Amino acid sequence: MQAAGQELNARKHGTIREQIEQSALNHKQDSKVQEILDYAYKFKGVPYRHGASSPRGFDCSGFTSYVFKRFGINLDRRSSAQIFDGRRVSRSELKPGDLVFFNGRAVNKRIGHVGIVTEVDNNNAGGFKFIHAAVHTGITESHSSESYYSKRYMGACRVLEQ
Repeated sequence: MQAAGQELNARKHGTIREQIEQSALNHKQDSKVQEILDYAYKFKGVPYRHGASSPRGFDCSGFTSYVFKRFGINLDRRSSAQIFDGRRVSRSELKPGDLVFFNGRAVNKRIGHVGIVTEVDNNNAGGFKFIHAAVHTGITESHSSESYYSKRYMGACRVLEQ
């Protein structure tokens, strides 16, 4: 009986109070991520405008910086710099609210596009949906498996610790 109790204690992370606080923190962070995504979805259909960052039109980094600024998170205005605004995460670690980065229209080794992860597809290893400002459709949601994005994925970062 004592060995089972020690094994159970070994699996716990911190005191009961710490576990409750961590659980409350996770719930609060999940709630904030949902608020951010709900806010981002309000702009679906807003047209793409190069260099713009307002509800009348957005480019990709203008959209991400505008959305996060509403929640007190200041991102760099350039997509190539936004990857340094958070903690780098691997594709297998992605969570909703993370920023994902892609090559621009010219497939090269430079970041040229950014979006916000909305959903992680656990059935498709590394697959995810993201909301972003696309040149032809404006603010829209896409899937990482779409041919344009699947060959251009470059990395991700987490600006809101979850």
